[in-house]
Formats: sequence, C-alpha cells, structure tokens
Amino acid sequence: MVFVHLGTEEKAKKFFAPYQLLDVPRFSDPEGALYQSFGLVRGNFRQYFNVESMLRMVGTWLRGNFAIVPQGDVERMPGAFLIQDGEIQKTYRHKLISDRPNYLSLATAE
Repeated sequence: MVFVHLGTEEKAKKFFAPYQLLDVPRFSDPEGALYQSFGLVRGNFRQYFNVESMLRMVGTWLRGNFAIVPQGDVERMPGAFLIQDGEIQKTYRHKLISDRPNYLSLATAE
C-alpha cells in the first residue's frame, strides 16, 4: 500500500502515527503530480460539506486534531493504493472526504 499526500513529511508522520502506519510507504506530493497520475480528482462542494463529513470533522476536533492551516491543494480528493511488482493491484479513491477505506483489506493482494 502506498499513500500519496499533499503535506510535508513532518505533517504526514503526525497523521499516520496514531494509525500505526509509519512504516507504510508514502509520498509527499505538494504539486499534485502523483495525485493527477493516480486519478485523484478535485472534490466538489458536496464531497466536503455533507452530514457524514461534518460529523467526522466534529469528532476529529473533539479528539484534539485541528487542521488549522491546510497544506497543498485542499480540494484534491484522497486515495490509497496497493502496488505490487510495479503494478497497481488495488485502489481506493474517496467519494467523500470523510470516507474511511478498509486499509487492511487494501494491504493484502488477493
């Protein structure tokens, strides 16, 4: 599994640490070139502002996680990919910003 993110490595460590994903490969892509290559598009208003996403945001704030200054292209939707032998085996492209993929399922080739 590979994560592509728009932030710095320092910010990525803080994000991935609580999920015990620090050893998973990830790439900082502040210009969005990898996002574009992997088909990660810019989200629309509904993908960000909907009941699910707003509830997830409030829950995140209550746990003390605040995204005060977003980094990179804040409209770019996230995704997660399993790459094996140089080939993309599995993909997850978020439909809503609040989606939570099953990372364990993504991490295993079938």
